[in-house]
Amino acid sequence: MELFLVISFFSYQLSVISYQLSVISYQLSVISYQLSVIIHNSPSPHYPTTPLPALLDLLNRI
Repeated sequence: MELFLVISFFSYQLSVISYQLSVISYQLSVISYQLSVIIHNSPSPHYPTTPLPALLDLLNRI
């Protein structure tokens, strides 16, 4: 019985860790998507000087 509790506890911890890793990878993909949007918009005529408005928008979302 004790061994079963230890094994179930470790499997629960592993599932929590894998969930946190998936959340981190999702956040990284969102950040990379926003960076690609900023890089894509920077040479456009909407941002003639710098991509600063898009950067400020990114910082406001965090």
